[in-house]
Amino acid sequence: MSCRDTIHLICWYLEGKLSPSVKGEIEKHLQDCPDCHIVLDAANTTLDRYFGPVRTQEAADTKAA
Repeated sequence: MSCRDTIHLICWYLEGKLSPSVKGEIEKHLQDCPDCHIVLDAANTTLDRYFGPVRTQEAADTKAA
């Protein structure tokens, strides 16, 4: 998965709205791409600030990794 695709889907990923296969592709990309991980952290912070903790447990686990 490309950085562009990952960034486009990060909010849906945090909200748990993706299929298991797409979720897995994003998680694999996030493990190898520190730039996209920064975008994930920023999106996570923004969503938490405006909507409260809405991310899935899997996304929280990825953030902790």
